[in-house]
Amino acid sequence: MSFTVDFYEEGRKNVRKTIILVMVFLAMMVVFGLIIDLIFGILPIFTLVFLSVALIQILISLSSGKEIVLKSVKARPLKMNDPEERQLKNIVDELSIAAGMGKPPDLFVIDDNSVINAFATGRRQEDSVVCVTSGLLKNLDREETSGVIGHELSHIVNKDVLLMTLISALLGAVVIVQLLAFRALITYLRYGAIGAATRSKRSSKKNDNSALPIIAFLAAVAGLGALFSFTGRLSLLAVSRTREYFADARAVELTRNPEGLSRALRKIATTSAKLQTANVATAHLFISDPLKRRINNKTSFFASLWSTHPPIAMRISILENKTLTEIEAELSDYI
Repeated sequence: MSFTVDFYEEGRKNVRKTIILVMVFLAMMVVFGLIIDLIFGILPIFTLVFLSVALIQILISLSSGKEIVLKSVKARPLKMNDPEERQLKNIVDELSIAAGMGKPPDLFVIDDNSVINAFATGRRQEDSVVCVTSGLLKNLDREETSGVIGHELSHIVNKDVLLMTLISALLGAVVIVQLLAFRALITYLRYGAIGAATRSKRSSKKNDNSALPIIAFLAAVAGLGALFSFTGRLSLLAVSRTREYFADARAVELTRNPEGLSRALRKIATTSAKLQTANVATAHLFISDPLKRRINNKTSFFASLWSTHPPIAMRISILENKTLTEIEAELSDYI
């Protein structure tokens, strides 16, 4: 089976996708704001608010996204006086040369011996980062570790990390708007509407329905935010799954050894521990779902919509040139 992938063309495609994604998302936020403004006749207040939120999210993700992710998973810099971590540095240096990278990525470690996992982040090759768990260093041999590192370097050179970081940031902008609207709606229903009803009772004979337009407005913002968040999340997950297959293929090209990555994925599949510092916002960055959600191992249409990663059995079957049924039978006690 051929694993040949045009490494550099994939990178160029991802740059184009990133530009298109940002333009489409900004347009989407403008439309979102216009709908609210036109419904309630307050143009251009919310159009400007939503556009500002999106731009701020983009700037934060590009300037500090790497630091935010590393802090959220409690990663620390590599210790060169540790033999296992020094070997990791050697592997990364060797494969970075093979990948044509001018500078190897910085290395970080998450101290969790029960979990085998890794991810890459950073908007450019020059400031990229590869982070692994201490469990990966203790449980994988050199060939297996090389397969995982080849996978993560592929994400960096192909600019997958830039694309995924921006998608996460843009979806975060929608979620912020949605949450603010929901909280405002709940707060108003709890306090504002009660106050309006009290004032209405005190007023003479006159019906006071002043609360209804405000409730409708907040409900509309929250509802549209939920809709945009739902469609955006489906797009994020679809992109994330596709990039994993490409990264597996490129890892084989770099290491010339499909067995290394395949054995690593088998070990990942047969460990059940979750990474305690991971969360739903960062899960798609890892080589395998750190939250160990069963949906990522299913092949149904529903699972394909909501999973962050392609089924690990499917990835192993491609690497080992076996049928999916064979691999699922071998891993049946774990997936």
